This record gives sequence, C-alpha cells and structure tokens, in this order.
Amino acid sequence: MADDEVGRNLKQMEGLDFHGWNRADWHGVFARCHTDDVVVELKGQPTTRGLQEHIEAMEALVESAGGTPMQLASHPIMFGSGDWTCVVGEFEAGGRMVTIAKWRDGAIAEEYIWL
Repeated sequence: MADDEVGRNLKQMEGLDFHGWNRADWHGVFARCHTDDVVVELKGQPTTRGLQEHIEAMEALVESAGGTPMQLASHPIMFGSGDWTCVVGEFEAGGRMVTIAKWRDGAIAEEYIWL
C-alpha cells in the first residue's frame, strides 16, 4: 500500500472521530468509515461483529456516559503502515483514546480501541 493510501486512511480517521464520533453521526460518517462486517475489540475484549452491532454498542456507551460523546479535540499521534493505522485521540476534558485500525477498501474492517 502506498504512503498516500495510509494518508487517506488517516484523514478518514479524522473524519470518523471529529465528525462521526463527536457529532454522534452513527448512520452517516460513522457508518461510511466502517465495513459492514467490521470486527471491533474494546479494551482488549471482543466487543462487536458487524456494523450495526458496533453502532449499537457505541450508542449504548455514549448513553451510559450521559448521552453526549466525550469530545475528541485532537490527534497528536497518527501513523500507519500498509493497511494499518494507529491514532491517539485526546479528549477535551482530558484523557486519551487509542485506536488501531485495519483498513479494507477505504473503510475500517478491524478496530481495536482503548479508552
């Protein structure tokens, strides 16, 4: 995979976090950034299989935290190699999230998230 494809995937991750996540746009930006068969692990535990299950889990996570997603303010660390990317997101209220993603055809097929 060329460096420009890694760059496109990292840019897509910015859209996912700053528009899909921050705005809780689950069926728009968030859905477009994932494959229909996405597999997700949260904190090292298998969490969801498939896009709809992932959306439902993220909606439940946000609801359990008061109904509004913790806002991501920046990505101070972003890198990738081949079809993998790693992004550190910093929340406005403090704290970080790390997302490692494996990409397929411009969308996340595997996602590993640590909050």
